[in-house]
Amino acid sequence: MGEPGYPFTSLSQMIYGMETLARSAMSVEQFIEGLREVLEVADKHPAPEVGVRTPSLTVVDLSPSGNGWFVHARFQSGERFKLAINKASIGWVADPREPTRDKEVMKLLSGVKGARVSSDEDLALLAMEVAHYSSDIAGWLHGLHSAISEKLKP
Repeated sequence: MGEPGYPFTSLSQMIYGMETLARSAMSVEQFIEGLREVLEVADKHPAPEVGVRTPSLTVVDLSPSGNGWFVHARFQSGERFKLAINKASIGWVADPREPTRDKEVMKLLSGVKGARVSSDEDLALLAMEVAHYSSDIAGWLHGLHSAISEKLKP
């Protein structure tokens, strides 16, 4: 999407095209072949992107909670965190506890939330995505700083 001449301009259009194809296909093979045509990827092999990140062995769970979101992460290093983001506040618990780091996490997340540059859901999704590519809490925090800085660039 986003490339000149590509027939789909939104994810919704792409999903509708795939759904229409699924209803008319008589077999899985026909559906897959149709996807190649509909999505215009027939005979095209994706070129590897430079700097493609590979997910770590981090297990991350995102779940809604009342007026907000919970993000639970367990890193391959054994470290864990629980993050709660809701309308009124942010909660953070990490294992192991490191007061300096924990304070930095709260300062960063509170600043983003207070600046209202993204919704609570977007912030939770960003925290989850960055965790997928991190091997510990320090790496997650560094990645989150970078992702937020990138998001705030004009």
